[in-house]
Amino acid sequence: MGDGGPSGQSSRAQLGVVVGAACSVLAGGTALLGWWTRETALITIAPGWPSMVPATALGLILAGLSLGLLGREGRPPPLRRLGLASAAAVVALGLASLAQYISGWDLGVDRLLFPARVDFPSKFPGRSSPNSALGFALIGAALLSLPMRTPRACRRAVGCVLVVVALALTALTGYLLGVGYFYGLPPLFPFTGMPFHAAIALLALSAGILAAQPDCGAFAVLTSSAPGGVLLRRLLPFVVIVPIVLGRLFLIGADRGAYPIDASFSLASAVTTLFLATVLWMSAARLNDLDEARRQAEEARAFLATLAHSSDDAVIGADLDGTIVSWNPAAERLFGHSAGEVIGRKASILYPPELAGEAEANFERLRRGERFEHFETATRARDGRNIDVEITVSAVASDAGRVAGFSAICRDIGRRKAMEAALERAHAAERRIRSQLEAIGAASAAVTEALASLPPSELGAVLEVIAHHAKGISGADYAAIGIAEAAGGPFDPWVQCGVDAEQVAQIRSPPRSVGILDAVAGGERPVRVDDVRAHADFLGFPPHHPPIEAFLGVPLRFHGRAVANLYLAKRPGRPPFDEDDERVVALLAERTCGAVETARLYRSEADERRRLQAVVEQMPEAALLVDAGGRLISCNRIALEYAIQREGERDPWGNEVLFDHRSPSGDPVDWPDRPMARALCRGEVVTGAEGLLWSPSERAFVPVLVNAAPVRSDDGEIQGAVAVFQDISALKEMERQRQEWTGVIAHDLRQPIQVIATASQLLRRRLGALAALDGEKQIGRIAGSVDRLRRMIDDLLDASRIEARQLTLDPCPVDLRAHLGEILERSAGATEGHAVRLEVQGDVPAVQADPGRLEQIVTNLLSNAARYGDPGRDIVVTVRAGADAAHIAVTNWGKGIAEAMLPHLFQRFSRAPGSTPGHARGVGLGLYITRGLVEAHGGSISVESTPGAATTFRFTVPFAAFAALPAAT
Repeated sequence: MGDGGPSGQSSRAQLGVVVGAACSVLAGGTALLGWWTRETALITIAPGWPSMVPATALGLILAGLSLGLLGREGRPPPLRRLGLASAAAVVALGLASLAQYISGWDLGVDRLLFPARVDFPSKFPGRSSPNSALGFALIGAALLSLPMRTPRACRRAVGCVLVVVALALTALTGYLLGVGYFYGLPPLFPFTGMPFHAAIALLALSAGILAAQPDCGAFAVLTSSAPGGVLLRRLLPFVVIVPIVLGRLFLIGADRGAYPIDASFSLASAVTTLFLATVLWMSAARLNDLDEARRQAEEARAFLATLAHSSDDAVIGADLDGTIVSWNPAAERLFGHSAGEVIGRKASILYPPELAGEAEANFERLRRGERFEHFETATRARDGRNIDVEITVSAVASDAGRVAGFSAICRDIGRRKAMEAALERAHAAERRIRSQLEAIGAASAAVTEALASLPPSELGAVLEVIAHHAKGISGADYAAIGIAEAAGGPFDPWVQCGVDAEQVAQIRSPPRSVGILDAVAGGERPVRVDDVRAHADFLGFPPHHPPIEAFLGVPLRFHGRAVANLYLAKRPGRPPFDEDDERVVALLAERTCGAVETARLYRSEADERRRLQAVVEQMPEAALLVDAGGRLISCNRIALEYAIQREGERDPWGNEVLFDHRSPSGDPVDWPDRPMARALCRGEVVTGAEGLLWSPSERAFVPVLVNAAPVRSDDGEIQGAVAVFQDISALKEMERQRQEWTGVIAHDLRQPIQVIATASQLLRRRLGALAALDGEKQIGRIAGSVDRLRRMIDDLLDASRIEARQLTLDPCPVDLRAHLGEILERSAGATEGHAVRLEVQGDVPAVQADPGRLEQIVTNLLSNAARYGDPGRDIVVTVRAGADAAHIAVTNWGKGIAEAMLPHLFQRFSRAPGSTPGHARGVGLGLYITRGLVEAHGGSISVESTPGAATTFRFTVPFAAFAALPAAT
């Protein structure tokens, strides 16, 4: 058979379907890959051209999948249903995009894929262009019409496809002619347009849909072997391509300055192309119709001549009295009689005896000139079988116009009758399945409504809805559904339907997941038995259990995990469950398992929320939680004690509950600087920030310690913030008492020391030269102890002032070289046994410092170096100029300080390891005070030590040109 025959046409049509589907899937898949890998070259064909957005790519993939599944015969029903679902999704995608343009709403279609990378509008908008969206709606409608195979469906599909072809060809014309108005709508939507590869894919889809209906409409005309089809195949490429090429050539000439031309010429070229293609198509169709009519007329004459002999239907001729005069081979095959056996005999031999009267009545009607068309009756074959036939009987007129006989065409309709019976059974099954699906849909809707309308903790209510509908769908007498966390454990909750409340009360506790119940819970497939007592895992009924016989158990599995188990049963004597019951209940379980899992998660989340709320409510600190917009979500009991409500006043986030937050000095804190605002707006984590919070109950500001942090989602997005206010009034009172105690102790210690010092001096003056050598020694010891006690008291006072931030400084410009020299001379007693060297590296500008406090810093470091350095070793004081401060270092050589001890040296009451009270005098506040004095000057201090080698203390003092020290810190 040649290519022009039916087989060749069918092969070409199937190839067109495959190519169209493949092009669409390839174009959409390539674009999605580009979005996934952020490769712009896969999304946009050329710079400045519209890109293919994820929604358009998804529509092309779904349309290609639908065409591949619906465009070829012999697909299994599940695949055809998948194809219809994909086509419906394409229609929904196109209509949703158009609805967004028309209504201005954002339905979320633009962010189905890659929501973090698609924004609207932007350089790569997420919304399909209007012409692309219209194309998807029409393509989806055409795909939905493919399985119908009716003339009306064919016309609808062809109409949709032709509109899509017009849209795509217009877009391609715009690209080829450089006219953006053709593939986009710049005045209305300057950010979008039909992508070039989307236009190609839509043309491929249109060709595939036409190829899927080779005997319908446009494709039949195109593939016809008649003159019209040949003419169309030859001229169509030229009609489509030539005007576009000419238009492009005109534009090239205009671009090179050969002649002026505007966009109207391009539009005329595109319209001309579409018009010529339409006229060409209609002309070819008309030629095919005429040629077909001519061919049929010629064949009719030949057919009538050989009809009686070659017909597959039995053709019988009879005269007016019913005598058979002609008998074709098809009649021999149908009735089993040869022509010689029946010609000349009455036609009544072909009727069963019980229909002889009906046959005679029919002959009388024929003699009166009546005609029987498609008359169904029963005839008798030679072997005695009754044959269901469809008879068309016409009168045969003579040349004079009188009825001369009859011609009957008999067709065996036994197979058709069987098919009709099977079809009726199929229709009944379809009606039953449709009814079941509607019941499942109603059950799913009821479960969804129950899930949405009930509190999250009401899991049992959702299970009750499922059990009730499962009972009604399957015709069961009893239904139960339960959740068991582990094999052998009790079902909790356990919901029953159809069991009397009295029986439920008598049974008392819910069952456990054992026996046949566990076989359902632990399996992946339903368990259906006609008699539950015959099952191998049956363990018997508990007391007062209603009698049951037929049993059906279906697990509700979500992502491979059993979330609940549904059990159905019937009373003894009732028909057992069949496969349809099992299938429909399994489908119900599949539809509702997600709702059950959601309800379970809701209940777990609600329990966790209540526990967390209880913890927060019992916290001794005030806790606040706000959402991403700053709206107050929750605050505990303690926080409400600080809340202020003023009529008509709200905070910047719209909250009526206000908190008066001040700085430690009592100044109001601006909203952007409040810890909650810093955490919510800037993502900062605020820890240990001191402040004041107004307490309405105490009618005073309460000192608080504030901690705040942002609440982030899994992807790091700020979804809210939390703040905790800790009342530190007690700590502040303890601090005040400690400072007061330190001051009192220092004051009380100073008085007796002063008395001792005064008495010792008076005693020495009175004794004069008469004092014995031993008396002079003891008086010297008393004076030395008084000096040490005075220094210790001064250290305690300085430490107290540093902690209270009340240390007083009197800064002025100081010449370090001269001042340090004087300090070293006055510290000779503290560094006795060590040679002290001053090394000044280069010129060092004057520093801004309190001379007395600077001397205290250096003296403390020199004393520390002399105390812990090896006897007889030098102590070196080095000074050099930095960028904006003088760098001073005090170095000694000795045992050194262990690395683990270095971070603790500047803490209160800290001593170097191995020091003894007799060797290291003082209370351990020297380095602590030294650090406080350095930091009060705006500098910093550090220490470096190598065990067994040098130990160096380094500190900085700002130059007078850079310093701006306060009078007190």
